[in-house]
Amino acid sequence: MSSQPQLTVSGYRGIWGETLTPEIARRYAHAFGLFILSGPKQGLGPEMTILLGRDGRESGEEIIEAIIETLNTLGINYINGDILPTPTVLFAVRKHKYDGAIIVTASHNPIEYNGLKFVTNKALFTDENEVEKIKKYYEKEEHIVLTSISETDKNNMSSEFPVPNFPREHADHILKNIDVASIQSQKFKVAVDMINASACVVDPYLFSQLNIELVPLNNIPNGKFTHKPEPLKENLSEIAQLVKSSGSDVGFAHDPDADRLVVIDETGTIISEEHTLALGVENVLSKYPNHDVVINMSTSQMNCDIAQKYGGKCIRTKVGEANVVSGIIENQAIIGGEGGGSSIYPTINTARDSFVSLALVLELMAKRNQKASICVSELPKYFMRKDKMPVSGTLEKIYNKMKLHFKDAKTNELDGLRLDFSDSSWIHLRPSNTEPIIRLIGESKTQEQLDNLFETITLLAYNI
Repeated sequence: MSSQPQLTVSGYRGIWGETLTPEIARRYAHAFGLFILSGPKQGLGPEMTILLGRDGRESGEEIIEAIIETLNTLGINYINGDILPTPTVLFAVRKHKYDGAIIVTASHNPIEYNGLKFVTNKALFTDENEVEKIKKYYEKEEHIVLTSISETDKNNMSSEFPVPNFPREHADHILKNIDVASIQSQKFKVAVDMINASACVVDPYLFSQLNIELVPLNNIPNGKFTHKPEPLKENLSEIAQLVKSSGSDVGFAHDPDADRLVVIDETGTIISEEHTLALGVENVLSKYPNHDVVINMSTSQMNCDIAQKYGGKCIRTKVGEANVVSGIIENQAIIGGEGGGSSIYPTINTARDSFVSLALVLELMAKRNQKASICVSELPKYFMRKDKMPVSGTLEKIYNKMKLHFKDAKTNELDGLRLDFSDSSWIHLRPSNTEPIIRLIGESKTQEQLDNLFETITLLAYNI
């Protein structure tokens, strides 16, 4: 298996200086530029204009410079937003009708990584077909050396358009779509781990407008992560302790590009990322019942139970943010998301958005006058387990054996194999894109029930 990363709907990520270099960044910028030039023009003058943003990692500045050089050679205008959260970039593309965007981020990957995410003029990430077009442009340029241009030429070709205050615009739009007065009246105290990355440019203003006393952690956007950046329980001991020691009403933890969010309740208990979306769904559907929800095949059943409670349907898509967003648009759903933490609430933004998610949690707490722990305790109760196993035999044989054994289960093969049982238990088997393994995700009402299900699945798979 090649160690060279590949461009996918999630973008391109590599280790800086090894599998991601200035030359690789230039070539991908060139390929994306050609892709943009092949599409329709949106606004801001006669030339194409794209927005650039980065998550704060130190290598981001050099990558942005390489991208700018390349865009200049193509005659494409750019607006350098510098440090911007991923959801802020997507919001800005839609608001200002830019022709696309490049986000320099490796999301939750470790500090030695960086990457590129590509956004179309629809303010959506590139889908599978669009990724294939970009890859073809990239492959055509394999033997072409992209040369730098002089500073004089660069200045002549750079965008003359002013740079709006994107973080404030994004925050103001969130504020227009939540009950600000209810939150302000609570005078919350909130601790937030901004992981020294892009959330730092939005949180202070957003919380000040909500009359919240912000207890910041890692709030300098220099990209120097003080812990592993993926917002998992084992990486969040510092913010959990800060919530307790500061007497905060709730705590939040972002990932570097601020599209994922974890909630920490007032006791310092780190709440599963699955609950971030469920809290948002509970809030939105309680205000706007009889609407549908879209989630992926591996996301918690909590959301379906909540949808049913409020008279809506739960629609599942393939795994991947782009697939969920497409499902939301196609089904005109009011909210959706994935279990990785953060709601996709198209009233505000058609992307996973940690700022929207924390605003929905705060609004729920305020309007119900409940502590964070109580809001979580009132959600449907499930136990979730995630595991993996090596592929033994063909996937078809594995799936057929599962379907034969679990004859009473409802099957879905949209994305791997999902089995749903009458007691609301379910398990999703899905092959990895990068390793010869099958990923298992499942849920049940009890841990014992869940463990028995996983044990049976594993035994069946090993005896193909």
